[in-house]
Amino acid sequence: MRSTVNQIAFLLALFTAVIAPQSARAEAKEEARKHYDRAIELIDDGQLPEAIVEFQRAYDLTKHFSVLYNIGQVYVSLAKPVEAIAAYEGYLVGGGKNIPAARRAEVEKEIARQKARIATLTFHILPDGASVRVDGNDIGKAPFAKPLSVGIGEHVVSATAEGHEPAEVKVTVASEDRRAVELTLIAVPEKRAESAAAPAVATETAPMTAAGSPPAPPAAVPSPPAGVSTSPAPEPAVAAATDVPANRRSIAGLQVTGLAAGGLGIVGLVTGAVCWSTAKSRHNEAVNYWNQGGPSDGKAQSLQGQAENYATAATVSSITGGALVALGAAAYIVGMMSAEKASAEAHAHLMPVVGPGFAGINAGGAW
Repeated sequence: MRSTVNQIAFLLALFTAVIAPQSARAEAKEEARKHYDRAIELIDDGQLPEAIVEFQRAYDLTKHFSVLYNIGQVYVSLAKPVEAIAAYEGYLVGGGKNIPAARRAEVEKEIARQKARIATLTFHILPDGASVRVDGNDIGKAPFAKPLSVGIGEHVVSATAEGHEPAEVKVTVASEDRRAVELTLIAVPEKRAESAAAPAVATETAPMTAAGSPPAPPAAVPSPPAGVSTSPAPEPAVAAATDVPANRRSIAGLQVTGLAAGGLGIVGLVTGAVCWSTAKSRHNEAVNYWNQGGPSDGKAQSLQGQAENYATAATVSSITGGALVALGAAAYIVGMMSAEKASAEAHAHLMPVVGPGFAGINAGGAW
């Protein structure tokens, strides 16, 4: 019985050892396929940096070399030759003999093409141990034994070190350039570093006295000479934001209002004249049609109706325009005459008034 139990346990363990990894691999493969398909969709949408993230996640799940080929292609499209070469070389190494000869030749040709677009930077950074970043990416601490490959264009090299001022330099490289980058960080003076870390706070302490003896009384303050005032000096008066009195601003506003009302009145008068001219023209045309008689009477009535409408509009526009011109002129003259003798109590106003069955402009004030 005991032997049978042991055999069953052994079979279960064997099943777990064989089946469980296979199940986990199947799940990882399925997950990788989702990321791979999502990367293809992102490429179709033109979102290449995001596509690389999805491709990389698919590769991390399966470690299948074929995904590196896709990553290399996207890096080529993004004009990042260093990353493209790394992906392509990983593809060739991981694929080995499984890569067809034609595909291998294609990839090797692309690697050579991308290498022609790479420049090399060597670093001379002081002090040793300074942290160095290129284009915001941390590349390690100085000194560096090997040069760094970068793409064509401008690159920002920055360095920081404890107790030193940070520094950076911009370097522009062309294809196959070999440039040396030199950065010497300036040490921060010790006193300056201490003051920056913990600002000193001035404190006042009483002088030491002998044990048991009370502290010495403060020295007497000499009295000021006769005739010298000891009261605190009065604070200077704060000047107003503007030296223009309120009543003068009111008068200036009245003059502007007068000009605006007068302008609107002139527009009303011009409109009235145009409407009156149109009304007269329509009336004359109606008279001509009436003289013809017969079927022309309908046309004559229509024209006469138009003439009456234009005449009404001309009357309203002329009256309103005349009133606005008169009120505007009055407001401007009052404001101009009062400007020289305005006092603190001076004021004037001009405002529209609307009520049941009437409308107009209310003007008034004191000066």
